[in-house]
Amino acid sequence: MPAEALFPIFVREGRSRKKFKTGYINGNGDVVVPAALDYGYPFREGLASFKKGDLWGAIDPHGEVAIPPCSGQPLIFAEKLAEFSLGGKRGVINIVGQVLVSPRYRSVSHYSGGLACFGLGERYGYIDNFGTEVIPPSFEDARAFSEGLAAVKIAGKWGYLAPEGSTVIANQFICERGMAGPFRDGLARVARSGLWGHIRRSGEFAYKPQFDMAYEFCEGYAVVTVGKRQGYIDPGGEIAVPAKYRHAHNFSEGLAAVNTGTGEPHDSVVAACEIGFINREGEFVIPPRFLAAGTFRDGLCLVETEKEISYIDRSGNSIWSGSWVEIGSFDPLHLFPPES
Repeated sequence: MPAEALFPIFVREGRSRKKFKTGYINGNGDVVVPAALDYGYPFREGLASFKKGDLWGAIDPHGEVAIPPCSGQPLIFAEKLAEFSLGGKRGVINIVGQVLVSPRYRSVSHYSGGLACFGLGERYGYIDNFGTEVIPPSFEDARAFSEGLAAVKIAGKWGYLAPEGSTVIANQFICERGMAGPFRDGLARVARSGLWGHIRRSGEFAYKPQFDMAYEFCEGYAVVTVGKRQGYIDPGGEIAVPAKYRHAHNFSEGLAAVNTGTGEPHDSVVAACEIGFINREGEFVIPPRFLAAGTFRDGLCLVETEKEISYIDRSGNSIWSGSWVEIGSFDPLHLFPPES
């Protein structure tokens, strides 16, 4: 039986909007872990990273410390391994707190298929889950593996590698204003002649590049930018939801947060930034009324208004709410692939 999903809450201390403590609720809004942590991230692979002072550790679903604070950055696990930092360098720690790779890199990506991308000096390479450098640091830029391929940059052009280091898609894409994306649903975003589109694993475009920017596919749709607005396309490059939003999030559990605000600084905060949730047909299921929003996970989504931070369900009903506090990113795991 899967473990009960838990969600971080942020409870203001006193009158300051910058002072708060973090605890965790279940899907019914019941407090399971009291708000006593300096900061807390969502659970992933059975652990949630928490902050004490300047260091981060991890707790289990009972609120017990599983990994004492030891890292200068949050511990976000993928394949039971996480990047951690000490003294400005990055290494790898496992889910029981053992250091597998001592801090010696500039960066370490999340693991996928037993490999992680590392940055050393001005170059990038790949290590396995034992810390062995299996692909030497020879790339100008590189990203984590996804669906068995990794985007790498050589001589200003992006291509894709296989796990053993062989080139699968030749370095041919010049991605100005961005980088080649990871494969999701068999497609990856790249640019050609200044326009963005998606390629298949064969390296061929699924449709003619035509967008000012394109993002990863999620639940069958990808966000694209046309001019200064965003909308959604299907895998064939056809417009599924017109590009009419100031900003659009990925779909999650069938819903996507979209910003209908003006974006104009002279307007009121609400008019400038107003977020609601649409379904796959582009219809509003939850009307625009939020100033910020994350993505749905396990039936709930974190949102904010001018006065509150809340978790809402897929109908827009508030499950938990508290006074507004300045917590930073609403969706700290958005760059990581879904858990298998």
